Amino acid sequence: MKLSPLDIEHMEFGRTVGGYGKRQVREFLERVSQQLEETLRENQSLRDELKKRDERIEELKVGEVELKRAVIAAERIANEIKENAKHEASLILREADGQRSGMMRDAEGRLRSLRAEISRLEKEQMLFREQFRGLLKAFERSLDQPEVRRSKPVEAPPKEPSSG
Repeated sequence: MKLSPLDIEHMEFGRTVGGYGKRQVREFLERVSQQLEETLRENQSLRDELKKRDERIEELKVGEVELKRAVIAAERIANEIKENAKHEASLILREADGQRSGMMRDAEGRLRSLRAEISRLEKEQMLFREQFRGLLKAFERSLDQPEVRRSKPVEAPPKEPSSG
């Protein structure tokens, strides 16, 4: 049976000739000693457990701080990555726009060159047609003119007699 503070306070010992009964006092003191020892052990165990929990709480607090730092760093890195991606996309768009502009200038230059070539070829075709018409008209005129006869047909040279 556990002793309460009231049990200790109200404990009465039987009186003997020399004072209280030694055996009764000794038994009571043993019970108090055992209970006190048990209470001290339990108290120490609870203190140890409390210390372990306090240490664990500190570890968790440190972990929480580190986790917060990691989250902040991750957010910063994510923002940097986004900004870099935006910047890179902007550069790619500018480069593509430059390439498009260059390709458009090249295409426009080729178009002007091809139009000039077509114009030149059309002029050559017109010139050829005019020259060909002129040739045909000259040929037609020569066909329409009376034929000039030769006065004497060209004779072949006399053949030499063959020896034989």
